[in-house]
Amino acid sequence: MLLYDLCAVELRVYWFVHGNMKTTKTSTISVHLSTKDVNMYASRSTFRVPYICTQCLRQSRHRVYSTLNNAPNPPPPPPSGAAKLTTRRLISLHGLDAPKFLQGLVTANVRPDSRSGFYSAFLTGQGRVLNDVFVYPTLGSRWHQDVNKDEEQGYLVEVDGGQAEALVKHLKRHKLRSKFKLRLLEDGELNVWSMWKEDERWTAHTKVEREGGVVALTDCRAPGMGQRVLLPDSAWAEALGGEAEGLEEAPLSAYTIRRYLKGVAEGQEEIAREESLPMNSNIDIMGGIDFKKGCYIGQELTIRTHHTGVVRRRMLPVALYNHGQDPPATMTYEPDAGLQTPEKDADIRRDDKRKRATGKFIAGIGNIGLATCRLEQMSDLTVSGEGSSFSPDDGFIVQDVNGQEIGVKAFVPDWIRGNIREAKVQKRVT
Repeated sequence: MLLYDLCAVELRVYWFVHGNMKTTKTSTISVHLSTKDVNMYASRSTFRVPYICTQCLRQSRHRVYSTLNNAPNPPPPPPSGAAKLTTRRLISLHGLDAPKFLQGLVTANVRPDSRSGFYSAFLTGQGRVLNDVFVYPTLGSRWHQDVNKDEEQGYLVEVDGGQAEALVKHLKRHKLRSKFKLRLLEDGELNVWSMWKEDERWTAHTKVEREGGVVALTDCRAPGMGQRVLLPDSAWAEALGGEAEGLEEAPLSAYTIRRYLKGVAEGQEEIAREESLPMNSNIDIMGGIDFKKGCYIGQELTIRTHHTGVVRRRMLPVALYNHGQDPPATMTYEPDAGLQTPEKDADIRRDDKRKRATGKFIAGIGNIGLATCRLEQMSDLTVSGEGSSFSPDDGFIVQDVNGQEIGVKAFVPDWIRGNIREAKVQKRVT
């Protein structure tokens, strides 16, 4: 008799003798099974589908089946460019209670009289990140006049496209009798564009005023991230007019590479939903949290961690290199490095006999990426009274998708280093 045991995507075949449960042969076959295939096999009397735990399902989403990636790495991003962010979606909130409603949910301070957009996040009641978002006030824009057609405040919330429907459900759960309209914009109704110029440094204090009432904001998460503009499904250069002069249209990968070089995480593939604290992903340093505002969901743990806790792990940019070679001195993207990107959540370990884990690899392109690092073990930063055990001679390794060890080095950008608070030394009272 054959008994099929399915967990995640591995199919194990067991041979039993006349039902006496004595195993005579066992083999493991890795296969791809669709939902239709599972239902077909489950209908047979010789197939039993056991309960699949949440951990196995989470691991199966990130499991890599190909052992070799022959696709070439994308080219470096242009010095000045504009990229359409196809991974982002927009949610509209419009009505009298929209500012008050958002004020009770997001980590940033929502000012009803302000028309400047901002970076923020939605948290769970336990202070874990649900979604990292950008919030655009729309009052006074052409889109608001054409769609909302009134003078009541409106907002567009930019979120990871794969999490847009889940965030809409979260907002509906808290809406109750609040007087505003909520809807998810259709694909193409407005597109999110990122535009940057290396010779210009936009800051959070830069006024974003554009001809034609275009909805936009300054991306203040890190220096040089540029600006984000919401444009209809038409020619972006025509919509921006003279401001598009000198900008080269770039693919999404160019924007992603720029984020990785600067150490900026985005979306729930990099900031795991309901798993990490906002400080672990540098949302506090990137200006996404107002520690002086009133109550919002998840505030208690966030404020307590900020004032009394120690953030030992943070997201940092990392460079990959061939194991055995000298680590790179600078964070530079090299499309011809010939390295295989590690799997998501692959353990980063010390390159010594004990090989203790010091972080996790999150995402990457070519020889660069993002990783959650223990600061006092992988950098020279000191965040606790225990002191740092890091030495410049320390080496760290991670396994790529083929199981080969490659070197990894973490870098601390100036915008992160300048915002890390030094450890407080407890003075003994005599």
